[in-house]
Amino acid sequence: MSKENFKEEKHKRCHCEENCDCKEEKEKKCSCEHDKCECKCDKEHEECDCSCNCDHEENESQDYLNLAKQIQADFENFRRHAIEDIKQAKISGQASIIEAFLPCLDTFKEAKKSINDADVLKGVEMIENKIIDTLKSVGVEKIESVGQKYNPHLHNVIAVLNVADKDNDVIIDEYQAGYMFNGKVIRYAKVIVNKKED
Repeated sequence: MSKENFKEEKHKRCHCEENCDCKEEKEKKCSCEHDKCECKCDKEHEECDCSCNCDHEENESQDYLNLAKQIQADFENFRRHAIEDIKQAKISGQASIIEAFLPCLDTFKEAKKSINDADVLKGVEMIENKIIDTLKSVGVEKIESVGQKYNPHLHNVIAVLNVADKDNDVIIDEYQAGYMFNGKVIRYAKVIVNKKED
């Protein structure tokens, strides 16, 4: 096959116009732009040696970008969960220590009952108040009981009395103090409640 026939055959396969200027070129490779080429990749084509500017590469880049964004979002979620888990573990550890310490604080109440010396009593109360203030600084609060209306979410009734001049369900006395830590009950107050007969 002659060179001219070879080039002409190639133009037919790649849909070039017959009067394409490149027909006069000496090289076998057609260098014209093929508007009718329907290929979908950016490689040279064996039949017509043309190249198309399809969007495969752009789509692939977008896929990688979306994947990177997803990985970043997953990592941010993991980081937030890890921080929250650490925070909760810290609070749980603090609560355990405080719960273990509360019985020691209870001894002040019993100790004060047996102290007759006013100066000694004052000193013990100062120590007790200092401990209570320190506990407040880390989020521990004593549950109010005596004179308050019974609240099952805060108080644990251990006995009931019938006192005529007291309102029904009012706490008359506190057997053991209750405490909250960061808004949650860590020990219910043990109380004696007034119950009037129907």
